[in-house]
Amino acid sequence: MKTNKIFLFAIVAAIFASCESKLEIDPRQREDASMTLSTEKGITDILTGTYAILATGDIYGGRTQVSADLLAQTGVTATTDFRWRGTFAEFRQMYGKTMVVNNGLVQSIWSRSYEAINSANIVIDNIGLIQDPAQAKIMIAEAKFIQSLVYFDLVRLFAKPFDASVTNNQLGVVIRPTAIYDYNADLSQERSSVDDVYKLVIAGLNQAYADLPADNGFYANKYAAKALLARVYLQQQNYPAALSASNEVIQMSGAALSPTFKDAFNHDVNQIEDIFAIQITKQTGDNQMVNHYGSEDVGGRGGDVEIRTTYLNKFTDPNDERRNFNYINADNGRRLTNKFISQFGDVNIIRLAEMYLIRAECNSRLASSTGATPLADINLLRTRAKATNFASVTLTEILRERVLELAMEGFAIHDIKRTKATIGATYAWNSDLLVFPIPLRETDYNKKITQNTGY
Repeated sequence: MKTNKIFLFAIVAAIFASCESKLEIDPRQREDASMTLSTEKGITDILTGTYAILATGDIYGGRTQVSADLLAQTGVTATTDFRWRGTFAEFRQMYGKTMVVNNGLVQSIWSRSYEAINSANIVIDNIGLIQDPAQAKIMIAEAKFIQSLVYFDLVRLFAKPFDASVTNNQLGVVIRPTAIYDYNADLSQERSSVDDVYKLVIAGLNQAYADLPADNGFYANKYAAKALLARVYLQQQNYPAALSASNEVIQMSGAALSPTFKDAFNHDVNQIEDIFAIQITKQTGDNQMVNHYGSEDVGGRGGDVEIRTTYLNKFTDPNDERRNFNYINADNGRRLTNKFISQFGDVNIIRLAEMYLIRAECNSRLASSTGATPLADINLLRTRAKATNFASVTLTEILRERVLELAMEGFAIHDIKRTKATIGATYAWNSDLLVFPIPLRETDYNKKITQNTGY
């Protein structure tokens, strides 16, 4: 029920801005802040508000995912799978690989991400106010999950890719280990290495997995942590660990594939396929996936992102429901996805289909069949989509199935980087142009931080 959704408390928005922001808080808000940080209910509300920060359009309400998908396009209409047709200059820079340091959307992703990290740190720092030790343990685990999710996407967007064949001492992102209460203090700090950020993410998720319950409502549970671990290990090319984690989620989480591909999307309560979803309400924000992918009549902008025939041609079966899960906007003739047509529908962050794809890929790479054969896992997804089953399957076909199943859900650039692919014939997987700049506001305030190459 929508009445059970996460609400963004005004007090959280007032107190916990990004590390770069200088807030003007009126006396009443100062009074509320003091009370919030001294009561058990206040700390519980802050954790609730931390989830709500994730739901904002700047990050997991949609723009983190849209950015990751636009970075994976060539910027050339004839060769791109998805064409940017919107008016946002910041997104056009991502699409055309012409980003600048004052790109407003890059800035908002950075600052809102650190707002979530800081809010989670405040929960951890003040956990002594929680009287029930069991509840306190779970709250810390939830805060660790949130931080791991955010740090993981920060390091994937703002740093050069993790490469399992080398020592990953390239600059990652700033690690903030404790809460910041005084935004007038000097917060200058250099970025930690990519390797150190990944270690932090994995440690946080292992703690979350150990301490979270199997059922935690629509909040993060232990299998959300394990599923995110599978994604992290896959990005590291740690295929044995990714295989183990994804197999556990498939076998133990209680999740199942939705009966049809359509059923996996556009709902306002968690479905059986959801491992973790962002709850969107009129109180917490808007669904930026719908905003940028949807037509006006479903609450979007008319289709900022248009599906091109180059994407449709990747399907081997014309009857594949994933190929045909789109519509033509009558107002402008653009082909748009049906994945995002509910303005206040939840945003899928982790769904079970991804775990099957991870298990299939890892089993293929390792020549194993843990849980099931790669062929069985891929055909399970194809059967649901009413696509002709394969008689055999190669690693290349498994990677293509990821594109067919997970398109427009924020995976594209990360898969290109981890598989060392290229975008068209122009952009190599480790190109400087595929990494966000450190925002100008951050470099203005943080005198120790190093800008990315090329900016």
